[in-house]
Amino acid sequence: RAVTASGQSSFAYTYDYAPSAIGAERANAAGLTGAGIGVAILDSGITLNSDLENPDGSSRIVYSQSFVPGDNSTNDTYGHGTHIAGIIGGNGSGSTGKHLNMTFMGIAPQVNLINLRVLDARGQGNDTNIINAINKAIQLKATYGIRVINLSLGRPVYESYTKDPLCKAVEKAWEAGIVVVVAAGNDGRDNSVQTGGYGTIMVPANDPRVIAVGAMKTEGTATPNDDLIASYSSKGPTLFDHIVKPDLVAPGNEI
Repeated sequence: RAVTASGQSSFAYTYDYAPSAIGAERANAAGLTGAGIGVAILDSGITLNSDLENPDGSSRIVYSQSFVPGDNSTNDTYGHGTHIAGIIGGNGSGSTGKHLNMTFMGIAPQVNLINLRVLDARGQGNDTNIINAINKAIQLKATYGIRVINLSLGRPVYESYTKDPLCKAVEKAWEAGIVVVVAAGNDGRDNSVQTGGYGTIMVPANDPRVIAVGAMKTEGTATPNDDLIASYSSKGPTLFDHIVKPDLVAPGNEI
């Protein structure tokens, strides 16, 4: 079962308003920076850069492992995992300096990152890769303080979440006390079965125990009053089980 990365785009400038639109700057000012928290990122790998370091230059990528068959590298040859890691935990150092006029910080700029590579150089993977990585995250929970698993990926729904092996895996993580955050998907424009894009939530976002996140547009402002849902963002209810999804939306369009 092919699983693909979700949410990649090339217009990074629209991140200008993303942190303020969701109150991240206020949270950081109040001391909620992710310090001491581990986030397991299951994606195409993470390539270390200055944004993902501590002030002393040590890496905040505290553990790395590849689950891609035949490829032990944990570097990101697709570009998606590093992108996601920056949104989650970039410290802004790579965009700070006398010749730069805007600093781009991640939502939790002091979080520790657990790099579990499940997608190959084409941004593709399968259930087995992801299930093995989820099980590893559960094993590493106490060692690295893993409180969150991030899955910015998904695949089509083939059966009820109660039978789906990928859903069973994320439920195991939930039972272990880990918050599982999953991209809702990018199929909101899919009208192939004349549903107007409804019923397109991907696996494992269709599981009721995960937080399924859709994409919204900030409309270039920090205020939520003018925010809109991105047209490509997958819409519920879920296939077979008819669960209301996504659970929330966050800035995603053109980030």
